[in-house]
Amino acid sequence: MKTSLITALLLCALTLPSVAEEALKPHELRKLAPGRYSVSVMGLLNMTVSLRPNGVITGVTSKGKRDTGVWLVKGNSFCVSWNRWLGGKRRCANLSGGNGSYSGGGLWLQRI
Repeated sequence: MKTSLITALLLCALTLPSVAEEALKPHELRKLAPGRYSVSVMGLLNMTVSLRPNGVITGVTSKGKRDTGVWLVKGNSFCVSWNRWLGGKRRCANLSGGNGSYSGGGLWLQRI
């Protein structure tokens, strides 16, 4: 049940449109890695995410649930495919922001 909630929140967050600032450009999105981020999903789920330049992403929720997967840039979108979360399906969001703080599609990321 808890895994289903994680999946539902991540699914919703990565499908919501971003309406605030201008979306980061592809070269700006690629500069997010390497990096470690505190992530809030719709303000309901908190996790720590690490992005590697080779496209590997790892995530640990505040409850200790872990997953790995791949991240990539598609157009102006930041995309993630977790191995278990989201059923392994790719989800994308337009991110905006800067100086280590980014948001979009129900996600809030802060570099740590």
